[in-house]
Amino acid sequence: MDVTGGDPPRSLQPRARWRWLAHALALTVLALVAVGVLLVVATPSGVTTPSGDSASRHGWSQLMLAVPFLVAGWLLAARRPEVPFGWLALTAALTHAGAAAGTGWAMYAVYGGHDLPGVVTTGILSGAFEATAPVMMATTWATFPYGRFPRGRIGWLAAVSIGLCAVGWLSGPLWDFKLADPPPKYADVTNPIGVPFPGWLPVLLFSSGLLLGSVVMVVRWLRAEGELRRVLRWLAVVNAVAIVSTPLVVALPAGEMIANVGTVVELVVVVAVVLANRVYAIEVVLNRTLVYVLLTAFVAAVYAAGVAVLAAFGQAVGGPWSVAAALGAAFSLAPAHSRVQRIVNRFLYGERDEPHTVATRVAARLETAGSVEALLPSLVEALARTLRLPRATVELRGDDGSVQAVTYADTGDAGNETDRSAGAATARFPLVHQGEEIGALVVGLRSGQGTLGVRESRLLTDIARQVAVAASNVRLTEALMRSRERIVSAAEEERRRLRHDLHDGLGPVLTAAATKLDAARNIAGRDLPRATSLLADVRRDLTSALADLRRLVYALRPPALDELGLLAALRETLRGAALPVTLTAPDTLPPLPPAVEVAAYRIVTEAVTNVARHAGATRCDVTIDCAEALTIEIRDDGQARRSEGRTASTASWTPGVGLTSMRERATALGGTWSGGPTAAGGRVVVELPRTLAGSGVPRLPNTPDRPSAQHDGNANDANVEDTVNTQLAGSTG
Repeated sequence: MDVTGGDPPRSLQPRARWRWLAHALALTVLALVAVGVLLVVATPSGVTTPSGDSASRHGWSQLMLAVPFLVAGWLLAARRPEVPFGWLALTAALTHAGAAAGTGWAMYAVYGGHDLPGVVTTGILSGAFEATAPVMMATTWATFPYGRFPRGRIGWLAAVSIGLCAVGWLSGPLWDFKLADPPPKYADVTNPIGVPFPGWLPVLLFSSGLLLGSVVMVVRWLRAEGELRRVLRWLAVVNAVAIVSTPLVVALPAGEMIANVGTVVELVVVVAVVLANRVYAIEVVLNRTLVYVLLTAFVAAVYAAGVAVLAAFGQAVGGPWSVAAALGAAFSLAPAHSRVQRIVNRFLYGERDEPHTVATRVAARLETAGSVEALLPSLVEALARTLRLPRATVELRGDDGSVQAVTYADTGDAGNETDRSAGAATARFPLVHQGEEIGALVVGLRSGQGTLGVRESRLLTDIARQVAVAASNVRLTEALMRSRERIVSAAEEERRRLRHDLHDGLGPVLTAAATKLDAARNIAGRDLPRATSLLADVRRDLTSALADLRRLVYALRPPALDELGLLAALRETLRGAALPVTLTAPDTLPPLPPAVEVAAYRIVTEAVTNVARHAGATRCDVTIDCAEALTIEIRDDGQARRSEGRTASTASWTPGVGLTSMRERATALGGTWSGGPTAAGGRVVVELPRTLAGSGVPRLPNTPDRPSAQHDGNANDANVEDTVNTQLAGSTG
């Protein structure tokens, strides 16, 4: 903040005034708390309030509630004065401290032997103060977390809950109280504005209002989504547990003070949500509080059940059998603790403690995914929902370095979800498949978490292995779809080229030949030399057309493959290469599908042409082997790429048309292609399958090659090594 000698900006002045008001109210409450402590300590022991409670226990209970309300209200009102919850909490703190101080004043004056003024007034004010807290709580529940009523019928029900508590509040100042065994001087002290009404009426009004408010909170939580659902979950569960367990806890010694723990937890939740919405360790506090509140309720229920059984058999409460009931309740604590802890963990963190369940649900999504497009989205959704994660993302890296993200995130209206998720803490788990890191699994941490626990990290690491397999399948499927698109495009382009060549090349030639034949026939009787010349032109045209037709046929499938076989066709072609080439291959090859033969022939010739153009090599070697697959290896000794001291052995190849064509021919048949520079020069390795689905070629080992291959005069008994002018698929495509 810029500090200058002038006045602060006007926009800050109202906020500063509200802060000063918050400080003043906090100091007032502190003063009342101090007075209340002094009066409670000074009140004689054994004194009871007009309601029949111990004056000392009543005072301490009010003071114990005043302090947390004071801290929460001061934090909220001083830092976020525009939010009403801080002022509601300060009001509750003021009423609790005022009830303790007012009741202590009256009890000290009446039973302490001190003639203090205002006994009746402090009694009326104490009743009004004490009845204010339920109204403040119901208002907080109804307007949390935005400070306004929810819309629709649920908002009307929230207003009704506040109205019931407000009507019940009238019982505070209008209570027709009477002192218990007062000194004669105060025997006639009563509430001058008191109205006689049954004692159960305010209890019914407050209980109904708070119960309805709790139901409204739970319904809002169940209907909410995203961050709003998580925020309401904290308050709804604490509220519901407190209401369910309060009747049991109050029956215990000092049960009223124990029941106040639920109120303190609610205040912690409200402060956390309003100030930060993500406070470190808030879910840890909530977890422990829920566990111990439930355990307290369970132990109280077990003890109450034991006492009831003893009473049914005529045993007096407080005897040795009561000790046995207490011991039974104590021994039930250990087995109940683990079960309650699992229930609370499942509620807060999902199935984190049951890795088998998580793996089963993820596997089920993998099995039931309707399509590849829905595989990863359904998987991350199952993971986020099962572990109650706010966000889960699968990042996939493409071959070109791009990153594709598939994200599932809870969406709600609790603020700007996008802005929060952008700065939220996350944990990353690499996706590794067959030794290659193909992406990452990124999960958002829950509200209040700074890091994942060891057990949950191990679980997500195991899940990432399953996700990696699915992600790899998605990548392969997408690559296959792109390859199919390229194949279809190439086929259509080939058809277009054939149509163009036939229509624009062969068609006009044949038309001209037919025209010349007609002309020769017409003049044959009159001018034989002229007719003979026309027939000679037709002969030349047809010869040219036949050459074009052979070129088209060769482009579809080299005739040498059908006439000679793969090995002999390669030898024949490589003889005309521009550089010496050594071809090493078996004497014979097993029968191969025609598509595999064409792909092998084209890859070898394209590789040789590539090296002759780009590698600058003096020789190359072509090695063909056929075991489980048809393996083709092409090496050259070229070092054509030099850049600032780097040679071909350290530089990388730039994919061009030739390299792309070879790779696509191999992958289209389900084979593999790899290539790159080595210390000795360039190297390309291709593996093609020996059989294709539907090819009809059986996989029979040791089957001789086509008979025509046996007649090649350059073959020897072991390997064929022909040196011809050609060179290897080289450094650029």
